[in-house]
Amino acid sequence: MKKMICLLLALCLCALGACAAAEDIAVRFDEGFSLDLPEGWVSYPISDPEIRYALGDGSGERYLYILAQPAAFEDFEAMQAALDAREDLGKTSVLDLNDQSFAAFIAPDLNASGCSTLWNGEMLTFLFTPQSDTDFMLTVAGIMASFKAV
Repeated sequence: MKKMICLLLALCLCALGACAAAEDIAVRFDEGFSLDLPEGWVSYPISDPEIRYALGDGSGERYLYILAQPAAFEDFEAMQAALDAREDLGKTSVLDLNDQSFAAFIAPDLNASGCSTLWNGEMLTFLFTPQSDTDFMLTVAGIMASFKAV
C-alpha cells in the first residue's frame, strides 16, 4: 500500500509538472532553489536547528517543513538506501524534478509525505503534512514539480 501511495504521488508530480496554477508565487530560498507556493502561504517561526523553513497555508492544518542535515552519503543511491532501511518510513520511489533526483517516501507515524535529495553538501528534505489530506497531496505534487535551481 505504501509503495502504491509513493507511485501515485510520483504520477501526480509528473502530471502537474508542466503547469503551475496562476495564483502560485515563486519563492526563492537561500539554499539556491525555488518553489512555487500557493498564494496565501505563510512562514512559521522555528526553533529546531535541522528545520530551515516551516511553511503552511495559514489555516494551521497544512504544512511544509524543509529540513537540512549534513549529508553523510556518498551519492543519491546511498541516501535512498538509507531511507529504504528505515522502518519508520515507507519504501522510496525516485522522482526526477527539473533534473534533480528525489527519493519520495511516506512517514505514516507523522501522517506525512516527503522527498529528499542531496543539495549543496546536505540532505535536503521536504516534509508535507497531513498526508491523509488528498486535496493537499495534489497541491504538494504541484509544489514539488516546481522545484528549480536558482
